[in-house]
Amino acid sequence: GRNPTEDGNDFLSLDRIRSIFNLLLTKPSMLSRDQKSKLITELAERFGRQRISIFADIRGLSVMKLAQFRRELKKIGAELKVTKKTLLKRALDAVGVAIEPKALDGEIGVIFGYEDQIAAAKAASKFAKDNETFKFLKGILEGKILEASSVLALAKLPPREQLLAQLAGALNSTIQGLVNVLQGNIKNLVVVLSKIKK
Repeated sequence: GRNPTEDGNDFLSLDRIRSIFNLLLTKPSMLSRDQKSKLITELAERFGRQRISIFADIRGLSVMKLAQFRRELKKIGAELKVTKKTLLKRALDAVGVAIEPKALDGEIGVIFGYEDQIAAAKAASKFAKDNETFKFLKGILEGKILEASSVLALAKLPPREQLLAQLAGALNSTIQGLVNVLQGNIKNLVVVLSKIKK
């Protein structure tokens, strides 16, 4: 039997998917003014509700790898959006973020993390390890602009649940120490009062 992707005639052939993807990436001028405006509004909305945004260079990555990465991000409450720098700049201006996309190298993909900031950074870091052309460029965490090195450092932090467990453990030991000190002082007070009574 014939392999449907060999001659590229099938509707869902890999070559067809690549050409559609490349068309979407390289032909923003073919979008109408209304379509561009809608894309900018959607990006601005995403920046408004994100807990972390990570800007990355996605040059050289296949459609299949990006689709796989998007599936991984979806599992942790995050998503990847690819857009042209001019549209990204207008969305960033709309939300008051001072990042100049034209100064960033490569084709820009933005990872929007809506839930756990560390999980989104970890997923992006893991993807970068498996795909050497994927590079961190910048990030936004709670309104602050991060350099690529800070995004990498964030990815090295323990998961949120582990950090919360460590905090609870530290608080518990502090409270237990306070209780011990207070119990010791109460015992001393009882001893002093019993001696005064005699």
